[in-house]
Amino acid sequence: MLKFKKMGSDKVPLLLVTANVGSIFEEPSVMLPIWTSEFLQAVSRMDPKFIALHLQEVGGKAYEKSMQYVQDFVQRLCECPELRLFDKIRTFLDEDFSSPEKFTALGNMYFAHSSLTDLKIWDFDLKAYVDVQGKEIHSGNIEKVTTKEKAKFPQHFFPECKWSRKGILRTRWMIRGTAVEFVNIHLFHDASNLLAMEPFPSVYCRSRRRALRHTLRHLHSDVNAAPYFIFGDFNFRTDTGGVVKKVTEDLTAFRMQNGNSADSCKLQFRGADQRVVLTIGKKEFAHVDHQKIFREPWLQRFDKELEALRPHLYEFPVKFPPSYPFEEDVHLPTHYMKTRCPAWCDRILLSQSARLLVQHQDSGRIGDNKHLHSSRKSVAESSESSGRTSADGSPARGQSSPGKTLEKKGSVAELDALCVPAASASRKSIADPTSVQQAINARVAESEHSPIRRKLVRNQSEGSPKPGDTLSSELRRLVEGPARKRNEYGVIGDTACMGDHKPIYLRVMLQSDRGNFRQEFYSESSPKHTKPEEPEIQAEPVAESPNSRYIHFNMESPCHIFKETDI
Repeated sequence: MLKFKKMGSDKVPLLLVTANVGSIFEEPSVMLPIWTSEFLQAVSRMDPKFIALHLQEVGGKAYEKSMQYVQDFVQRLCECPELRLFDKIRTFLDEDFSSPEKFTALGNMYFAHSSLTDLKIWDFDLKAYVDVQGKEIHSGNIEKVTTKEKAKFPQHFFPECKWSRKGILRTRWMIRGTAVEFVNIHLFHDASNLLAMEPFPSVYCRSRRRALRHTLRHLHSDVNAAPYFIFGDFNFRTDTGGVVKKVTEDLTAFRMQNGNSADSCKLQFRGADQRVVLTIGKKEFAHVDHQKIFREPWLQRFDKELEALRPHLYEFPVKFPPSYPFEEDVHLPTHYMKTRCPAWCDRILLSQSARLLVQHQDSGRIGDNKHLHSSRKSVAESSESSGRTSADGSPARGQSSPGKTLEKKGSVAELDALCVPAASASRKSIADPTSVQQAINARVAESEHSPIRRKLVRNQSEGSPKPGDTLSSELRRLVEGPARKRNEYGVIGDTACMGDHKPIYLRVMLQSDRGNFRQEFYSESSPKHTKPEEPEIQAEPVAESPNSRYIHFNMESPCHIFKETDI
């Protein structure tokens, strides 16, 4: 007897979400219900079978007072009706702030649907996968939990920061026969806008890059590692100096000093009429047209921090506005705070092997979407016949080493896919009845004898269902149907107050029965017993001196601090 495989059973819909939740714990009675509602609406819309939720700043900035609300937050999610069919839950919350040398304030929450049987998680002590059944909540001091790996970046990674909670929290899973890793990461922020204005890469960018490089070296050096998704608050910022130069081309700079300290210094950029257009201080970045200018497409070409690691990490095209910093005000949910230049801090990145596990066949050609974030040029610049330079004005160059970025000239179509859509008063929302009807008419007009056409005619003649119902069902088919078939990368709660960071999500279809994808290239039982050469990720010295030292990882235990040793 012939057996037919159930349609779609060869792929598992994954929903990956990263969210810096620090500010929602400052007003928990107001913010927690809003955040939870928006998150659950996204889950219902995208219908995943496995959810990986990575949180940063769990408990907020005043974690001594706010940590009590974390339990309520977790309970809201674990017991909500929308997740009732997710019967396998694993939660790892690092809440032990009494141990500052290990505290990261990271939280990883995983929800698996009842249809996912034979689900396993890696035990870093046993070095083996163990079965996942029921619900387990690991919170408080989680140092001895062996189904996760936690590491904190040492203080000297970022000496200007008095007290850092930055680090990683990692888990490894076997989902329907395919091994994948989920790595939660929180990197260092820009402490001062004035210092961030130095030529790219700034001192802050170099610190983040150093920490990220060493994290990747750690992941690649693990012989048991699987294809990984690394997502969290990378704190990636735009090239602040380049942004300032762009928006102040015809302005004059004035230095304002209110005290003797460098922190009291401000820069003002004024026009010919002496009107202040841009003000920059240590924690002030205010433009006269702040809520509009940083949503325009040109800003994305200054998002450069990922370029140096592009050969090792992949990101789906970014089509959403900067995710930080938003006003923490329920009445101003879409307004940016005038404290920092808006930036794409929150990201979801993939290893190249993980990319192969989720790429669609029709869009997975080798040459497609390669180095999507290299050499960002605006659409206007691309349309000019003389536009033959990279975004920073330097000639386009070929890639010569992993530390350099391939800066190829992209087509206008590729640039359109990268740019954030500018706000336009003439552009109608999909919710506008006229736009909806036009979309439906266009689809129906594709063929006079299409099934949709026959269905609409039949419904009109029979009087059932009602025209409004037909419109709604057709709209759902047009909008929701394609979303479930393609990869989606976007924002949760774009019109709601979600704190100073907007959560970012990625929905992908994970291929089943692929085992550990890395084992296809290397196996301990292979005849030659030789491991292929991993892509080299260059280490960076902590300080430029004759006695420069490099950061390495202490791999002695699942819970550790990255340590420094001499080379």
